[in-house]
Amino acid sequence: MISTRVKLASLMVFASILAIGADKPLELNELQIRELVKQLGSDSFVSREQASEIILRQGNRSMAALENGLTHLDYEVVRRSRILISLISESDKKTKLQAFLEDVDGSKNTVLPGWERFEKLVGKSTSSRALYGQIYKADPSLMDEVQNDKNIGKSIVSEKAQWLHNSIFSPVAGKTINLEIGDIGAVLFAATTPNMELPSEVVNNITNLLYQPSARDAISASKGTGPFRKLLGTWMLQQTDPNIISQHLHLSQNMNMTEGLQLARRVASEKTMPVYTKTVALTLLGKMGTPEDSGLLRNFLGDETVVGNFQLPNQQKGTTQVRDVALAMLVHMSSQSHKEYGFSFARDNQALFFNPYMLGFTTMENRMLAMKKWETYFTSKPMTKAKS
Repeated sequence: MISTRVKLASLMVFASILAIGADKPLELNELQIRELVKQLGSDSFVSREQASEIILRQGNRSMAALENGLTHLDYEVVRRSRILISLISESDKKTKLQAFLEDVDGSKNTVLPGWERFEKLVGKSTSSRALYGQIYKADPSLMDEVQNDKNIGKSIVSEKAQWLHNSIFSPVAGKTINLEIGDIGAVLFAATTPNMELPSEVVNNITNLLYQPSARDAISASKGTGPFRKLLGTWMLQQTDPNIISQHLHLSQNMNMTEGLQLARRVASEKTMPVYTKTVALTLLGKMGTPEDSGLLRNFLGDETVVGNFQLPNQQKGTTQVRDVALAMLVHMSSQSHKEYGFSFARDNQALFFNPYMLGFTTMENRMLAMKKWETYFTSKPMTKAKS
């Protein structure tokens, strides 16, 4: 009878001839692959290399046998099995990514791990697929882990956010890494996983990434309809920390992100929200809101809560109340003159910068005159009331 060693040697020679250099390698059965895995511990270096080459070209068909190889008594079999699993896994991810990118319009229904949830958040346009391709390419393992295990995902997201943050603000050897939109998008998308409660430090790290050039470019270029802005808007709505919310409202205002309006409406409606965060929300509604948002603003015309004090360049001092901020935004939305309403910043010939602290009055008399003027205006020309 022909020995197993001879059979295996013949198999390796035959497989090598057909597999190496061929476009489509010979498909071996499970038993044959298991025998090749054993050869990863051969005394012959050439045999070990040949076995590795053939197993690698079998792709995912080799995974089960290689996973068994991880428990082999021969350390060389374990070592090579681990390496081959990694190589096959990476090759498989690249193949899937390439197929996904080539399916530009999604007509072939090519998907990647995480794509279905991403599609629900931002849509299935060609630009959405292109962005997700960048995200998956940046960190395919993160997408796999978050989809398969939320607990592991939480830990990995935290570590990823910390690493990206450090690469910018605490670079090794002074070398700063320029983050691509895929890097930022990957951790941002992972952070939107339902029920993923991240520590405030991690949320801060992710928020800081949004000020990087690649993120700001993506926000600016989207003009309110881009997938990155939609993704960012989803994450903004998940936040509960007033300090983080304030940052997101400021970002929305500075970048003219209408996606921040939904967050602003929520903040304006929450009675427990700190006064400063609430007034930042009011300024966003005033700057980019719809006529229906005027109803929300009018709800604050009786709120005398003090926002803070201010001092003008001419040394005049004043106080800003919540109702002042609401009134300033209503005046802006109705295209009236702040100067005619006696707002201190306008009387000092300053432009409107949507800074809550500066939207007050130097005297109570000026404030009450402004309120009376608005009441007269609204009675004669009522603005669209808020939808219930």
